[in-house]
Amino acid sequence: MSGLSGIGVIWAFSSFISSVALCVGYFMPYWITGQMFIQNNGKSGQTVPVSFGIFRRCNYPAINDDGQIEIVHECGRYKTFTDIPSTSWQIATLVIGLACCLCLLVSLTAMFGVCVKGVVIPTVARTAGILQLCSGLLLTAGVGIYPNGFGSPEIQQACGNTSSSYHLGDCSLSWCFYMTCAAVGVTFVCSALAFHAPKRKQVVGGYAM
Repeated sequence: MSGLSGIGVIWAFSSFISSVALCVGYFMPYWITGQMFIQNNGKSGQTVPVSFGIFRRCNYPAINDDGQIEIVHECGRYKTFTDIPSTSWQIATLVIGLACCLCLLVSLTAMFGVCVKGVVIPTVARTAGILQLCSGLLLTAGVGIYPNGFGSPEIQQACGNTSSSYHLGDCSLSWCFYMTCAAVGVTFVCSALAFHAPKRKQVVGGYAM
C-alpha cells in the first residue's frame, strides 16, 4: 500500500518523467544544429549537418592519414574533458550532470515510495523537495551558462563567424535544449509538491491511524 497522498503520486511520476528527460537531454548531442562546409585542396566542398550537445557532438571534422580534413559521420563524446570547446560548456557539463544525479536519486526514491508504505515520510519528503529545488537552481545555472560558449572556434565553424556569446549565428537550438528547459520547470514544480507528498495521518477517537 502506498504511503503517498494523491499529490504525492503525481509528484513521484512527475519527478521520474522529468529526471528521465533531463538525463536524455544531458546525454544526447542535439542542443545545437548547424552546417559545416569542408573543402580540401581546391576540390569541390561538401556541406554536412552537424549537431552539438554539452559534451558530445555529431558529424565532426578530423584529419585522416593523408593529412586531409574529413567528416566523421558519427556521434561521440570529446576524448577528454579539456577537449570540450569552451569553459562554459565544461562548467555546464559538471553542473547539469550533478543535478541529473540528484533528480534521478529523488525520483527513484519517490517511485519506491509509491510501492512501499513508510518510505516517503515527512522528513524524507522535505529533504527530497530541498534537493529538487537545489537541482533546479543548478540546472538553471547550467542551461544559463551554456550559450556563453557559442563564440568558441569549433562552434563558429558550424555557425559562422557571427556566432558569439549568447548569439548563435547561423545555427539553431534543437529539441534537447527545449526538452531540458521544460524538465527544469517541472523540477521546480515537483520541489513544491514534495512537501505535500506523504499521507496525513487520520485521527479517529484521539488515535492516529
